[in-house]
Amino acid sequence: MTTLRNAEFAWRDLTAGLTSLFGGLAPHLLDARLDATVQPMQHMRVLNHLNATLQLGTGVTRSLCESVDRLRSELRWRQNPNYAGAEFLDGYAYCELIGPHGHLRHSEVALGLLLLGPHITYPEHAHTAAEIYAVIAGQAEWLQGDRIWRGREPGELIHHASMESHAMRTSDQPLLAAYLWQDHLADGARLVRAPRSLNERGMPR
Repeated sequence: MTTLRNAEFAWRDLTAGLTSLFGGLAPHLLDARLDATVQPMQHMRVLNHLNATLQLGTGVTRSLCESVDRLRSELRWRQNPNYAGAEFLDGYAYCELIGPHGHLRHSEVALGLLLLGPHITYPEHAHTAAEIYAVIAGQAEWLQGDRIWRGREPGELIHHASMESHAMRTSDQPLLAAYLWQDHLADGARLVRAPRSLNERGMPR
């Protein structure tokens, strides 16, 4: 059996686990084809937390953490060029597993991993694509349109409507989550400017 064939089986195992985690919300993920030309990216500081993060999967996601671990040396981690700030960038990276630029090529869906280190706030951002997140390992809080921070555990799904502002933050534990986009794949996420405070009459200061 060839190395490429072994890689295909490993990727299929990971894809099947993610499809199950999302509850069958993207059944066409298995249509993606492995692109062997995608190369791992140079080391990022946040990847120092990946091993510890993979130990935080629960019964629901532990096998998925094992699948990620088997492929960890192959993963191409990236950062959104619209983001800045050394402290944040040292604690943040994402990896497109399936999609137009993913290890598994697909033109109509993007599914990937988000890794956040401990004590990192992913600032409020929005994008045209509707999005579903699934927590794989670790814990974090999510902020959405109702402006309430809510803790999220492994196995939970979080839905973001198109252009819904949202943010995430970790405390002592890092976070590994999977995201799923099924539309507007070419429109990236952008940070949302914090609104200016209002005076007593409701006018911007």
